[in-house]
Amino acid sequence: MKNKRERQEGAIKRMEAAIASHQQDATLVKRILEDKELTKTSDEIERIRKKKIERHQVAIQNTKNKMR
Repeated sequence: MKNKRERQEGAIKRMEAAIASHQQDATLVKRILEDKELTKTSDEIERIRKKKIERHQVAIQNTKNKMR
C-alpha cells in the first residue's frame, strides 16, 4: 500500500505529463471534446487548453507546498 507522499509524487508526475501533452498542441482538447460530442471554435479550444495548463500548474504547486 502506498503512503501519502508516494501518492502525491505520482499525482505530480501525472499532472506534469498532462501539462506536456497540452503544451504540444490542442489535439488532446479536441479529442476530449469529440468524446463528449461537443463542438467549439478554435479560439474556444485554445482558451480551454490554456486554462487546463494553468489549473494543472496550480494543482502541482499546491501539492508540492503540502508535501513540505
